[in-house]
Amino acid sequence: MNAILASIALQIWKKLSLFLCLLLPISISWGQPRIKVACIGNSVTFGYGLANPAQDSYPSQLQALLGDRFEVGNFGHSGATLLRKGHRPYYKTAEYRKALDFKPDVAIIHLGLNDTDPRNWPNYKNSFASDYATLIDSIRSVNPKMKIYICQLTPIFSGHPRFLSGTRDWYDQIQAEIPQIAESNQVGLIDLHSPLQARIDLFNDYLHPNRQGATLMARQVAGVLAPMTQDLQVGETIGSDMVLQRNWENRIYGKGTAAAEVKVVLNKKSYKTIVNRDGYWQLRLPKMEAGGPYEITVSSAGQKIELKNILFGDVYLASGQSNMAFQLRRATKSASLINTAADRKNLRLFKCQNLVETNAVAWDSTVLKKVNDLAYFHGNWRQATADDAAQFSAVAYSFAEQIAREQHIPIGIIDLSVGGSNTESWIDRKCLENDNLLASYIHNWQKSDFLQDFCRERASQNLALSKVKNQRHPYQPAYNFEAGVSKWLGTGLKGILWYQGESNAHNIELHEHLFKTLVSSWRKSFQQDLPFFFVQLTSIDRPSWGDFRNSQRLLEKQIEGTYMAVTLDVGDSLDVHPHEKLVVGQRLANLASKHLYGVALNADHPDPIQQEIHGDKLLLTFDHCITLKTKGNYRVKGFQLVDSRGKIFDVSARIVSGNAVEINIPHTKGNRLLYGYEPFSRANLQNEIGTPVSTFDLAIK
Repeated sequence: MNAILASIALQIWKKLSLFLCLLLPISISWGQPRIKVACIGNSVTFGYGLANPAQDSYPSQLQALLGDRFEVGNFGHSGATLLRKGHRPYYKTAEYRKALDFKPDVAIIHLGLNDTDPRNWPNYKNSFASDYATLIDSIRSVNPKMKIYICQLTPIFSGHPRFLSGTRDWYDQIQAEIPQIAESNQVGLIDLHSPLQARIDLFNDYLHPNRQGATLMARQVAGVLAPMTQDLQVGETIGSDMVLQRNWENRIYGKGTAAAEVKVVLNKKSYKTIVNRDGYWQLRLPKMEAGGPYEITVSSAGQKIELKNILFGDVYLASGQSNMAFQLRRATKSASLINTAADRKNLRLFKCQNLVETNAVAWDSTVLKKVNDLAYFHGNWRQATADDAAQFSAVAYSFAEQIAREQHIPIGIIDLSVGGSNTESWIDRKCLENDNLLASYIHNWQKSDFLQDFCRERASQNLALSKVKNQRHPYQPAYNFEAGVSKWLGTGLKGILWYQGESNAHNIELHEHLFKTLVSSWRKSFQQDLPFFFVQLTSIDRPSWGDFRNSQRLLEKQIEGTYMAVTLDVGDSLDVHPHEKLVVGQRLANLASKHLYGVALNADHPDPIQQEIHGDKLLLTFDHCITLKTKGNYRVKGFQLVDSRGKIFDVSARIVSGNAVEINIPHTKGNRLLYGYEPFSRANLQNEIGTPVSTFDLAIK
């Protein structure tokens, strides 16, 4: 019996001991002082516009993320300025005094938004740095051991009422000063701008984030105060079967546990970096010649990722709207390309699949949320197969197949396109906002006739069930850049393929401005002087298209490093999506072969360079050709004369020498000569390799 009682007593003691061990850490934590965090700021910190700031503001959500070990105080005051002579200086508020009385261990300062007020920045901007230093010193005085962080400002979007009257420019000036202030005062810097800069949907008034926006702010701050632990990952543009740009220091990047070391091994050589406090890591590999396959291993904190079958070659990004998205399986005479795709071991594809098409339907709440979260595109690198090729862009695939076959190097081609999308949707937000014309309408895009009515009407159908004021959509200015293009920034590229314009043909002058802006935006964003190989719109019975094609011809001359493929000879009078797509890709490939690979061929479209009048004959000489011919060897078609009263009439012409055409001019004489100008044109001049002459409008001299 005693043995039994002893056994029972022992079991009870073990359980009690275990209970005490579990209880001990809790008792210790109760006995320790909590870490006090003071969130100092303006209405964004306070939680202006939120239904329940005490629960929804970023400091309140930060408290929930950090847990009981921390005590977070909200000391935000609506309208507060950092400037001591501003209209509502923070240091004069009751919240400032409460923050000092709180005696924090950590202070997070987010001030500067209200300093963009015209009462403040123009008058007192030279005091901003010194006033910030004074605030930092005064807060530090209550606890010399305090850790202080100042913040890059949350965004102000173009819909703000004072955006174009000074706020935009003064905001940028303040943002530029803040990192230097942090360094000079030996305080930490937290970036509250980057997590929100592409999330206009979270800002109903273009200034104050909603609850979800406050969540993103809280997560950003929490990541600094309590660095995150997460699984090792590589970025979504990185993967097995990829092509990396040859002779380029390629970026490999991903996520991991903050402060952990990441090791990347390529070709028996190791490269190391550290995960930053936000949980991101990146490094650049040394330049490599074309070749492969290689393996890349990424390891950190006991985890390992293996990337296999990697090639180094040339990488192209193909983008635009539906004619770029047009699949190879639908293209005329595409069967042979599809059937031989698996044999192209040096051709790799990355199809950025659209979450949903922009068809004439209302999207449900799940789709609407994913679109807002910028989760519109997804994909991965694939070694070409028949099925992959069939689903890929016909223009992009035929281009890549020809370059890979003729240049004998690996080619990676990225298909990032959205049917019906406008040029504005592909330009980065900062570039749009820095342009006074574009910044005037991009936030009000659904009601602005700067955007084509098709885009506005289709978007209204898709978004009919949304209750979000600034609901996102692939036709919204900046959306496709933020959801798609931005993922590829830092990727080494050989060039861009661009096929877009149908959704901007309603306003030619605006498109001219937009296309120049697009090219500049991408070159600056990628930090590469990228060549643009773009497709001129084809022929169809739409009245503005002749003028639009000529405008594109002139844009090519105005923007250095752009090259245009002409397609007026393969159009369809009734279908905006002609099926003759392989020849379009081939013409783009010919342009790249000439301008990037040094192949001697007349890939550029012939253009008139000289005119001579002899009686009732006009002799027109063309460049980029040895000999002119007509498609199908028919008589020359497509020339028209415009007389002094604006009357347009057809005129006959014939090829008289290698690169010259003789045109009959009636006795009425003409002021201008048009070629291929009818919306659906049967113009048929081309050079010796079949490169068509472009639509043009030429003054007769």
